[in-house]
Amino acid sequence: MKIKRYFMSVVVASLLISCGGGSENRKAVSSEDGVVRVTTYDSQKFDADMYEAEAGLVKIEYILDGFQSHTLVIEGMEEDFKLEVGDEKTDLGEIELNAGRYILYCDIAGHRTSGMEAKLLVN
Repeated sequence: MKIKRYFMSVVVASLLISCGGGSENRKAVSSEDGVVRVTTYDSQKFDADMYEAEAGLVKIEYILDGFQSHTLVIEGMEEDFKLEVGDEKTDLGEIELNAGRYILYCDIAGHRTSGMEAKLLVN
């Protein structure tokens, strides 16, 4: 009976973790006051999996909560938009975007593949 109870405890704990009980990321973040705020951590993660903004001139504030340097670029627009945080804990930029789906990521070697990627939905 003790083995069965232990097994059930392990199953319940596994389900809680896989359903997001242990996740640091929030699902979606909408822009407040017209500014999309993206926070990054030393764990090479963003604070959300998806951000939302209105079409037109999109303002993005990049905030570092840690010490490791990171960048923020928009896939396909790397030449037009790049924010960097490190010694300076915040960076602010703006870019004209049409409605659509975009990918935000950190272009420092190895960061994107370790999870520094999020969606930007522009309505």
